[in-house]
Amino acid sequence: MTLRHTPLVLLFALAAVLLGAGPASAEDGYRYWNYSHLEGEKFVFAETGPGEFVPENGSVEGWRFGTSTVSKGIYPRADLSEVTFAAVCGDTQPKADEKRVAVVVDHGTTSDADGAEVPGARAACATVPQDANGLQTLESVVEVRSEKSMICALDGYPASGCGTPVGDAKVATDEATIDFALPGSDDSGSAGDSSDSDSEGVSWPLIGVGALVVVLAAVAVPLYRRNRES
Repeated sequence: MTLRHTPLVLLFALAAVLLGAGPASAEDGYRYWNYSHLEGEKFVFAETGPGEFVPENGSVEGWRFGTSTVSKGIYPRADLSEVTFAAVCGDTQPKADEKRVAVVVDHGTTSDADGAEVPGARAACATVPQDANGLQTLESVVEVRSEKSMICALDGYPASGCGTPVGDAKVATDEATIDFALPGSDDSGSAGDSSDSDSEGVSWPLIGVGALVVVLAAVAVPLYRRNRES
């Protein structure tokens, strides 16, 4: 078994040894990408690394960056009545030898960002071979940076660091849900913002200038004629 396939608990235990730390207390944690699976109506913290787990067709995989303890992970803050497999993969048709897996990615909060801008949360539909594991599924929808076989960054976030130890870690609970960008959605709002002013090719500032010119002409012409007659 390679280190890539080592369960997450063993990975972090190894990381603690390499960093010269003693046995982790209940308050010690790490800042990293937490991996989870949707079971029923809630996410459940993964017991293995993504390289050792094979998600089923129609399943939902969760990734959440932030601070947690080894034994208690944190999960994507998705409203699971809206961020569903059907909402993420409903418009995607796989080939006969492929499966569809919804991948939910939550980049976490500003408190874990070290001043960096936190990307928006999103979900993507992975179409991968039937035997693809969790890592291969993830790599099909995001760019993965790893160090010593640990997942360090997704799509370049965070820009540096990998499994940073955090003393006296406070694991977030009862977090409010946030919006997730779904495939085919447009959250920019730019089209709606510009549709009213430009819908018929009318430039209201130019119309205003033209009206002012007409008014000035209406006043100036009679004055000119009166001056010539006098």
